[in-house]
Amino acid sequence: MSRRGKVLPADLIAGLRTEWGRRGMTVGQCHGCFDILHEGHIHYLRQAAEQVDVLLVSVTAARHVGKGPGRPVFGDRARLSVLAALDAVDHVALSDFPTAVPLIELWRPDFYFKGADYADGEDPRVAAERDALEATGGKFFTTDGSIFDSSTRALHAWTAR
Repeated sequence: MSRRGKVLPADLIAGLRTEWGRRGMTVGQCHGCFDILHEGHIHYLRQAAEQVDVLLVSVTAARHVGKGPGRPVFGDRARLSVLAALDAVDHVALSDFPTAVPLIELWRPDFYFKGADYADGEDPRVAAERDALEATGGKFFTTDGSIFDSSTRALHAWTAR
């Protein structure tokens, strides 16, 4: 499959999700900004992909990213394209919502993955995502923290040079 064929509208993925369910395939979802892709992202996506037959990634639209001025560094199209180039990712879609809740409700993933930095359950957005997932019968997992980084840390390190 070409990388371009991996970037799809969310509603088209929902139709595919129905077919995957009929085939008994397990579907996982990862969600985030994915501003500056780093080793922690790769670790997170690979761990998620190992647990499912199909890995979907939803990317927060730039207009909903609240990480400060000049963020995200890369626009929507670039962030989607980079994720689509990864073997671990089966499909990627832009989420024009402030959280993943609407896409969790639409896609009904069997598993929803967040990085180890969200394991404490303190982030209210993640709590809402977890509630939506549990309402659809899915299971919430955090990846292990053996490889951790953040786009914000990488950006600060780069600009401090």
